[in-house]
Amino acid sequence: MTSSRYLSHDERVVIEVRRHFVNLLGSGLTALAAVFVAGTIGWITTPTEGTAWLDTLVGVVALFVAARFGWRLWQWWVDRIVVTDQRIFEVSGVLTRKVASMPLSRVTDMTYRRSLGGRILGYGDLIVESAGQDQALSRIEHLPEPDRFYRTITALVTSGLPSLLPDDGELSLDEDDTGPLPRIVV
Repeated sequence: MTSSRYLSHDERVVIEVRRHFVNLLGSGLTALAAVFVAGTIGWITTPTEGTAWLDTLVGVVALFVAARFGWRLWQWWVDRIVVTDQRIFEVSGVLTRKVASMPLSRVTDMTYRRSLGGRILGYGDLIVESAGQDQALSRIEHLPEPDRFYRTITALVTSGLPSLLPDDGELSLDEDDTGPLPRIVV
């Protein structure tokens, strides 16, 4: 992935993920509905004369909504959340890049949350707090494989960090889930 340009010379990536696809669900369903409505209106009004303006208007609105979905898909594709052996950072932005970072040594508290929908679809949220002021990276929402993500950060924060990592940079953690509900893996 593209996060290597944001690493210091002695830093190793432990986990790098995109947010869960559920972030795209609302705009994707809206785009699908707009195209369906535009097609239906076009099919109903096409036989009558004098309705070309309505077909054009509805088509332009559907095109705008579909383009908006395309933009959000592009944003989702380029945005990353990265955990290294020294910090957590998020790279975001299509045209203007933003890198929000928090050193693992400053993490004082974490809150891990999985809603019912998150337990079913396989995502969760993590609130990372540090001593003092508000941080640029404090709330990480819609994480895929949130149990693994949480356990990895907890292990890095509580153990002295790099000494835990094997040569390949990946922690090996058991894959138990946080809850009795089955997950749908998509």
